[in-house]
Amino acid sequence: MTKITKAVITAGGYATRFLPITKAVPKEMLPLGDKPVIHYILAELQAAGITDVLLLIGRGRECLMNYLDKNYEVDDYLARRAAQTQDAVPVNVTTNFFRDMNLFFRRVPLPQGVADCVKHARGFVGNEPFVLAYCDDVFFDGNPTQEMLDAYQQTGKSAIIAAPVPWEDAHRYGIITADGQIIEKPAKPTSNLVAVGRYLMPPHFCDTLGTDIVAALNQISTKNIITTGAKRFDTGNKYGFFAAFQYVMQHASK
Repeated sequence: MTKITKAVITAGGYATRFLPITKAVPKEMLPLGDKPVIHYILAELQAAGITDVLLLIGRGRECLMNYLDKNYEVDDYLARRAAQTQDAVPVNVTTNFFRDMNLFFRRVPLPQGVADCVKHARGFVGNEPFVLAYCDDVFFDGNPTQEMLDAYQQTGKSAIIAAPVPWEDAHRYGIITADGQIIEKPAKPTSNLVAVGRYLMPPHFCDTLGTDIVAALNQISTKNIITTGAKRFDTGNKYGFFAAFQYVMQHASK
């Protein structure tokens, strides 16, 4: 089976639920401990063997690009400090974290939802299956991308990562029915198993997108629905974000 090496990350929204801070700091750059949200997503992809990543970004993401770039000034300072003291921070844990990945950026003008954003990945994807990752969903104690890739090697099928949520929250998500269809934010959910921002898509997926990404996902007739074993946080809302922050701090080394 073809080895999957490409991923697309959507990072172009306005993050209105986090205003006013997101006027100046992109939501994916908000910190979970000492690293921003985007770091955890890229680390997940990296651990699963993804080598080429396209980040679809909106206006004002310069700090995201700076974070992922090598900072020669900081590296030089740390190297000089390390030569003088025993307690210096190692250079390799501060900059250029994803040096073995090829990171590409494309600015999406006036983002009109996820479907409109993902259309801009068509040229990058080419004729290869790819991982689609949403910036809201962060996982610990497991790797949903790896789960999808493992299933693909066995079945050759596309995949959607799912996770259960409390029943009282199910109406806020796209629930997954028994036949593998997604119903977006139903008034009366019939399931609490929801799609959670990790997808393994065929190369032609970008061609099927209209204005509704859920409709495009439902058009994929053969796909694996994988209930992840990882612990998932929805950092797209304040309560989920602070729960993730608390989890990171509780498990951080002293």
